[in-house]
Amino acid sequence: MAEKNSNLIITIFKWLFGWLYLVELPNPQAEIEIIVKKGSTPDNSFIVMIIVSSVVATIGLLANSTAVIIGAMLIAPLMSPIIALSYWLLAGNWIVILRSLLTVILGTILSIAVAYFITELIGWKLAGSEIMARMKPNLLDLGVALAAGTAGAFAYTRASVSASFAGIAIAVALVPPLCTVGIAFAIKNEAVGDGVTLDYFDPQGPLLLYITNLIGIIFASSTVFFWQYFRKRLKAIFTLLLTMVCLGIIFNPLGISMKNLMIRNQVRRNLTVLTISLLPNDYNKMRLRNLNVRIGQDIVHVRANAIAQPGVVNQEFIDKLRDGLSKRIDMPITLEVGVIEEPVMKSTIDLTSPLEKKGIQ
Repeated sequence: MAEKNSNLIITIFKWLFGWLYLVELPNPQAEIEIIVKKGSTPDNSFIVMIIVSSVVATIGLLANSTAVIIGAMLIAPLMSPIIALSYWLLAGNWIVILRSLLTVILGTILSIAVAYFITELIGWKLAGSEIMARMKPNLLDLGVALAAGTAGAFAYTRASVSASFAGIAIAVALVPPLCTVGIAFAIKNEAVGDGVTLDYFDPQGPLLLYITNLIGIIFASSTVFFWQYFRKRLKAIFTLLLTMVCLGIIFNPLGISMKNLMIRNQVRRNLTVLTISLLPNDYNKMRLRNLNVRIGQDIVHVRANAIAQPGVVNQEFIDKLRDGLSKRIDMPITLEVGVIEEPVMKSTIDLTSPLEKKGIQ
């Protein structure tokens, strides 16, 4: 009886804690050091791949092709020296730290330079949505960088998930923002928008996005390496705190950009709802086009084109729309609406006669 009870207890224990057998231990630290030290070297393979990925990314950005940009992310080699920098900052090997930093700086300069010269060579002055999407980074981009940095470092420490490294490189964009910086330097104030707004076309936005990705990856991957290998090292704790301070420095501008993004979304959503509510009951065919939302220090400037039948959009309509929108987002608003009148003519048909007599089959 006692033996049966003992076997039952053992069976229950295995059932409850059997998942512990599935826990994968991290790779040996010596093995990790060999891998990350190799990734810190700016060898000829790194230079060739960074140039090729920059060429592909620049062409993808200028052509406004998402697929081509994703291809550039796959072949970009910048993730390896950044992960290496994260590890050796904790390990305290200053020779490899400087080498990793040099590799990152070299890759950064090469990407910007390649994008600049390609844009100048082609003479391209059109800024599509893929370029403009990298002009205003926010806290969402920081979240992606933190997640990608965590996954990247974890992939280094676990052999079973190392195959997912390519997907991690796609998740966090490093080369495309740098190429956008080069494109912005080349185009400057001569850019023409492909259905987008150019009120904030400058290199600062994509450069901030790149710095956000860089610091986010370093902080997240350093945290993973610290937890796996350096928990008992006091210097590693100070290094981790230093990366956290760098994260705090970029948090404020990203927070402001995130707030502005939320305001833009509120304006776009509420403008449609209010427009519909102010239209006559028997009319619901007005269309808003080319909506532009610029956020000042204490006021929001909204500009749009309205396509409607004559007489529908007047000054009273615009004033009511502005007041309602200002109340909903709780900010003063200036509203400009360009009215494009669209006379609508309906066909007439004699319903008393057969359709066949009118040539309708």
